[in-house]
Amino acid sequence: LAYKQAKEADDLLEQGKYLGPLHGIPYGLKDIIAVPEYNTTWGSKTFKNQVIDMEAFVYKRLKSAGAVLVAKLVTGSLAYDDIWFGGRTRNPWNIEEFSTGSSAGPTASTSAGLVPFAIGSETAGSITYPAARCGVTALRPSFGTVARTGVMSLSESLDKLGPFCRSAADCAIVLDAIRGADAGDPSSREIALEDPFHVDITKLTVGYLDSAEME
Repeated sequence: LAYKQAKEADDLLEQGKYLGPLHGIPYGLKDIIAVPEYNTTWGSKTFKNQVIDMEAFVYKRLKSAGAVLVAKLVTGSLAYDDIWFGGRTRNPWNIEEFSTGSSAGPTASTSAGLVPFAIGSETAGSITYPAARCGVTALRPSFGTVARTGVMSLSESLDKLGPFCRSAADCAIVLDAIRGADAGDPSSREIALEDPFHVDITKLTVGYLDSAEME
């Protein structure tokens, strides 16, 4: 599939057709996101041979943007924590440590430089926690920003899809490509995205915590 999509991207460029900043860029998908003819294991031994014959909304968006899928990336079993049927995802910065969170595969792959960006999901911290652990920039969009059609549901009212990248600028580019509503996800909606590269940061108000504890 990767070779096929890369060839298609090259052919379009030869024809003078440029699809945007993700044209020809390789990426990975968390393995709860359906891609036809490929296993979507949900990180579970029970479903390790499962093939879902549909294109997830986020995959279709990236394909239309010219991005090249090179890997399905491990997820914690049933999108919970970083333990899956093949083991536990380690931290590229220290292999004695772990990546934490069910999006450990997308995070670790991006952190190690295996892919420029990857798509993960979050119900209760699986974008923010592993990104912090592995030292990558990630974005957890507002609920409903990215349609979840074709994605395993852990919590219908909490699940969100978002990118892991090497910079905030890359996160903005990827989010712009994947955002949108789809009939298969009634919670999804069209949310305007202002050009982040022309925001006057001197007018922004930023809040942070001096300390915090999980309850």
